[in-house]
Amino acid sequence: MLQCRQNYVPGTNVTIDEQLLAFRGRCKFRMYIPKKPAKYGVKLEMICDSGTKYMIDSTPYLGKGTNTGGLPLEEYFVKELTCSIHGTNRNVTMDNWFTSVPLAKQLLMQPYKLTLVGTLRANKKEISEEMKNSRSRAVNTSMFCYDVPITLLSYKPKPSKMVYLLSSCDENGLMIEFYNSTKGGVDTFDQMCSVMSCSRKTNRWPLCVFYAMINISCINSYIIYCHNTSVLGQKVMSRRDFMKKLHVQLAESWLKIRLEVRSMPTHVKLKIKKSLGMSTDEGQGEGQNEGQPSSSNNTQPLEVPNKKERHVDFAPTRKGA
Repeated sequence: MLQCRQNYVPGTNVTIDEQLLAFRGRCKFRMYIPKKPAKYGVKLEMICDSGTKYMIDSTPYLGKGTNTGGLPLEEYFVKELTCSIHGTNRNVTMDNWFTSVPLAKQLLMQPYKLTLVGTLRANKKEISEEMKNSRSRAVNTSMFCYDVPITLLSYKPKPSKMVYLLSSCDENGLMIEFYNSTKGGVDTFDQMCSVMSCSRKTNRWPLCVFYAMINISCINSYIIYCHNTSVLGQKVMSRRDFMKKLHVQLAESWLKIRLEVRSMPTHVKLKIKKSLGMSTDEGQGEGQNEGQPSSSNNTQPLEVPNKKERHVDFAPTRKGA
């Protein structure tokens, strides 16, 4: 995670959300989220760039075992994930599990200097009764509440549904459009992990997290590659070809070490040479000499008699002989 933070400069807008790693083994902090495709797994709190979907930082959700230092759980995760961008005046988009009015006010102060845009739960005490749903209120209407520099929006898309949005940045009155355009950073990253993944079924949660770290590093490296290649004006290869090339480069040094082992079977050496792009003519000659008898050897193979024909005659012996 340290390399992910150091090798990338985030854009103006970042997104904080959760990712669920599919896992059904034994684990104290295994979560159940029915709206997720996997439903059971290890939960990761994650921050991504809203534009490029680059994963900036991530931390596992340990439930009651999380040492928050006396802070509320959602406030602790927001401040912990944004530690690499404190004081940069960037905007953070989040869902209603993280968003709160006290957090929005604290992020505007030193040393954070961050703005916030996120949905708000209806049970928050900061929402006045006038902004809540009523039968007399028409559909597709909005109400604003200003507490400089924080703005609270109440929108009624359906007769029985209300959406509350909290913002501490200046988006020229287009709060809903701005939230919809910046909220999908982590969701898109999670989708990219599920489309092309190295994960395998396991009953050990450390191995599950390790597979997730490999997926994260591969996607982040591909995002950096696409940016650098496009800047140079070169053609960007597909993600599948990039993953194949990355796999070969990561395994090349170890394959060369294995190729020097004398006891390595010939067919394994041939496959290693083929994957490394080396010539296999010498290896094929060795395989023919070892696996096939030479033409100069005219010895005939021994004929093994059938099981029914294997008779052994014992000569009778006399006593005292």
